[in-house]
Amino acid sequence: MNVPGAPDPTEFRRVMGLFATGVTVLTAEAGAEMQGMTANAVMSLSLDPLLVCVSVNRRARMDAFLARAGGYALNILSEDQQALSQFFAGVWPHPSPPEYRLEPWVGGPRLVGCVAAVGCRVDRVLDGGDHRLFLGRVLAVHRMDGPLNPLLFFGGRYHRLREPVREPQDPLEAWNPEDVRIFYET
Repeated sequence: MNVPGAPDPTEFRRVMGLFATGVTVLTAEAGAEMQGMTANAVMSLSLDPLLVCVSVNRRARMDAFLARAGGYALNILSEDQQALSQFFAGVWPHPSPPEYRLEPWVGGPRLVGCVAAVGCRVDRVLDGGDHRLFLGRVLAVHRMDGPLNPLLFFGGRYHRLREPVREPQDPLEAWNPEDVRIFYET
């Protein structure tokens, strides 16, 4: 329902797309069936108790599936897993899926090669308009060994994290250590 004078939903979506996010694949298992969905509306919610939150469109198959599964895993994708993000978002342009492997894990299957993962039990489901918020009680965490290079999403495109370029300092502007005084309050 649009409120008179409120921003256009399309413009709102474009503006919110300027909030850079990581990219996750939400995975769940119910019986012999597994499902996955790309999600970037994810947040750490609480440290006591440990809770995370993921937003799922009510029309998405994952919405009803999570209710049956009772748990999920949030797999934080690495920069070389863009194809998996596209595949689980339903925008993979090829007839066969990209190569990937899932391992049985707490909450839901864990994607091999992800930067990190959080395994959860569904604690509560809250109304969020055309979405529902699945609060997950954190049961397990996983962090990849080696370099941690996450996949990012900004402005409708995928990006990679880069180290900032340091500008060379002009020697004339450098501070002289003899001119620096440190004062401590007592």
